[in-house]
Amino acid sequence: MKDLSALRTIIRATSAFRQITEDDVSYLIEVGELRSYAPDAVLMVQGEDSHDAALVLSGGVTIVADSARGCIPIATLEAPALVGELGALAHLQRSATVRARTDVTVLRIGRSALAEVARTTPSLLIDVIGRMGDRLRRFNGAIGLYTHALEALERHELDPALLDELRNPLPDLADFGHTFGRMAEQILLRRQRSDEMASAAVIQRALLPKPEAFAAETGVDAAASMNAALDVGGDWFELVPLADGRVAVGVGDVCGKGVPAALFTGITKTLIRIKLRETPDLPGAILEANAWLANNNAAELFATLLYAAFDPRTGDVELVSCGHLPALLRRAGGAVESLSGGGLPVGLFETLKPRMQRAEMRPGDLLYLYTDGVTEAEDDANAEFGEARLISLLASGAPCGAAAWIARVEDAVRSFSDGRPQFDDITGVALVR
Repeated sequence: MKDLSALRTIIRATSAFRQITEDDVSYLIEVGELRSYAPDAVLMVQGEDSHDAALVLSGGVTIVADSARGCIPIATLEAPALVGELGALAHLQRSATVRARTDVTVLRIGRSALAEVARTTPSLLIDVIGRMGDRLRRFNGAIGLYTHALEALERHELDPALLDELRNPLPDLADFGHTFGRMAEQILLRRQRSDEMASAAVIQRALLPKPEAFAAETGVDAAASMNAALDVGGDWFELVPLADGRVAVGVGDVCGKGVPAALFTGITKTLIRIKLRETPDLPGAILEANAWLANNNAAELFATLLYAAFDPRTGDVELVSCGHLPALLRRAGGAVESLSGGGLPVGLFETLKPRMQRAEMRPGDLLYLYTDGVTEAEDDANAEFGEARLISLLASGAPCGAAAWIARVEDAVRSFSDGRPQFDDITGVALVR
């Protein structure tokens, strides 16, 4: 661009140079360097020293910020426009990269020449300060947005609409903005999942029988508890009055944790309960439930279980085990017997042969059924609570009611673990004649 008159007009059309003198205009033309750039050519590179500014005389440029997430567009400028002046005047590194969007002609103005004009024309500095102030205003607005969003997260009141604003952050805060946005989304998702899991835990517990109601209905001294390691567990206990005057008690443990295990738990115990309500045949109910599970088990889950049918009139006990730990029968005098255990779990094979055993409970005897969360609880040295310790606890304890036996075992396991995280569900059923 050799037309000096046109060049002067363009310089004065730039807001930063509107009030400079004719001599300063001539000075800029004299010391400046005219350059032409093809589309997509780089005029300035983020991170380099700002040794000059560029006055765009024709064409348009795109300003982008380089971040860990790639190039983030900041602005698109059309001639006439001055870029890079703040870095040049303040001796800063380039804060962004400038690329030609079209064929572009610019006047490159060195740092010393720009500073010389600024000393004689305060309006140039005022223009620069004004644009910097606008940038700070937008920066403060972004910080305010993040502060508001953080407070909303703390109050559990984050409006999902805020996420849209967080996804389009100020370029200067691009990395932080995207990180904050992802964090907010994860917090909302986890909080939603936590709420859903809490609801699932409430439902799962609601499906468990009520030991107090069962004892009141049957007159049998029975108690049970299930402490899940997660919000929802894979353990269950059962207390069912049978039509022939007996009662069925049981425990089960699904291989797995969380929602899938909880669903399999609910299906298994419900199938067995329905069959027992129809016909008081404990082995038959378990075999029918297993047949259905084995043919409708796409997830290939399985469960161990141990059920006992107790006749309060005679003390007779019928035990059925499918891959489970043996029941413990504590006699009134303190001797402890290990009853039926083992066998194959339910859910894997349509043909199943459970382990069965009969026993007799005398007055004062305790029948205790439990899952491996009791015996596999660990202390600080990674030692397990173990069956021997459980038998010793039952043998040495003074005779008491079923609820007291449940509390004794839970207290002993809790004291043994001494605050270590619970890695498995802990379930027990106690029945005292």
